[in-house]
Order: sequence, then structure tokens, then C-alpha cells
Amino acid sequence: MRRLLRHVIWVCLTILIVTCLRTYCVGSYRISTGSMKTVLQEGDFVLVNRMHGASNPGRDRVVIFKSPLDRDAESPPLLLSRCVGMPGDTILITPDGYSVNSRPMQAASVKAFRIRKNVKPALLETLHRLDIPLRSVAEDSLSMTIRLTAGEESLLRIHLHQALQIESATETPQQAYRLVIPFAGYDYRPDTTSLFFYAHIIRQETNGRIQYDGTRLSAEGKELTAYRFVRNYYWMLSDDGDAVDSRHLGPVPRTCVIGNVLICWFGRNKNRIFKRIY
Repeated sequence: MRRLLRHVIWVCLTILIVTCLRTYCVGSYRISTGSMKTVLQEGDFVLVNRMHGASNPGRDRVVIFKSPLDRDAESPPLLLSRCVGMPGDTILITPDGYSVNSRPMQAASVKAFRIRKNVKPALLETLHRLDIPLRSVAEDSLSMTIRLTAGEESLLRIHLHQALQIESATETPQQAYRLVIPFAGYDYRPDTTSLFFYAHIIRQETNGRIQYDGTRLSAEGKELTAYRFVRNYYWMLSDDGDAVDSRHLGPVPRTCVIGNVLICWFGRNKNRIFKRIY
């Protein structure tokens, strides 16, 4: 009887330990995207380190993370990219592309579009509702120019009223400017050059208490002159130029990061099974 009791206790403890490891330490995931074909194929099964630390997510590590977009909040898709930018890193954006800490990065597949300036409020409301970031805004007396991915363009054309339809635009050269990937405690003072980059994540951090009207941040009707970030953010980049990553989502908060991919434990490429993923 005692032997049976000990056996039952050991089985229960084993189940408890395995459950804790799967919940808090290591998780198994199936890759459902071809965004990192150089290291993983669609359909591969991988083990992921779920224990966040100084090196998880790690620089240049392949990472699984959830979409940070508001429209994906109920059932966020899992995305796969390489973590190329850490909290506090500097992004330099130029007309020829961008770099992270002077390291050149792959440019996004985005195009410029023009819309009449008198319908700006309707455009901003639609972008906000669809959770599309406002990128590279340029304005003249009659129109404003924004940059969209192919998917965002399609989504915006469906939801915009016909009278507000956008048209392709010849993109004017941009001046180079620097941005900091936000980190907890980073004090940001809004300026016209970088505001479009930070406004979306500031609104998310404050659950909408801070709003962006296209020109300024405001809280309870008062213009905001400074903001201190409460989360760490990361810049994710995929091998596939058309894949969804930080070029389209912006900085990814730590709360959306699941962790570093450790190994592929089952997949079509037998040479990669049980080998560490870099």
C-alpha cells in the first residue's frame, strides 16, 4: 500500500513539474509562417524559452511574439522574427533605408499615398480604428502623404468612404532622423519628426488616456509635453521582406514577446532537428 502511495505521489509530482515547465519555462509551438525560411520552415515544431531575462529575448535571436495591434487583442496571431533592436538602441532612418546602431537593415515594402488634407480627421479616425500606424507624414496646403504596406492599403481602401479614397503618390526625399527604441523609464519629449513613431505605443501604454490627433499628444484636452515609457520594447525583423514585423508593427513591447526559439524538435529538414536555432 505504501509503495503504491509513493508511486502515485511521484506521478503527481512529475505531472506538476512538467506542467510548470511547459507553462513558465519552455513551450512547444508550431511554425505557421515562412517569415524566417533561412532557419525554420512552415510546419516545423519548436521549443521556446519562456523565461524572460536579460538575454531573452536576446539580440539577433529568433523570437516568437504576439501581434501588439489592438485589433488582434482577442486572439493575437503568433509571429516569428529575429530580434535586431534592444531597448535603448538607436534607429537611423534615411531616404535609402534604416539602420539599428549603425547596422543596415532590410527596408520595408511600403509605398507612399496622398489624400486631400480637408478629410484628415476622417483618415486619422479610420487609421486609429484599423490600428494602422501613421508613418512618414508630409503635408502641403492641399494634401497629406502617408506610407502604407500592401495589406494596409487594401484594408484602408475597404473601410474608407469612396469620397475619401487615397491615390498613389511620388514620394519626396526624406531627411535622415534618429529614434530611440523605448525602454522603461525613457523620457520622451514630443517633436514633429518622431511623434508618428511613438504615438501609437504611447496610446497603447495608457489604454487610450493619451490621444494623438496627427499633430500632438493630449490628455484630458491638454497638450502633453513629455512622456515616460513604462515598458521595454524590441525591434523585430524577418528574412521575408513582405512578412509582418516591426517595419509594419513598430516596436514590440516585452509583454508581447514569448521568448527565444531554442531548437526545432520536429520538421521537414531532418538536419536541423535538435540543433540550436540562431
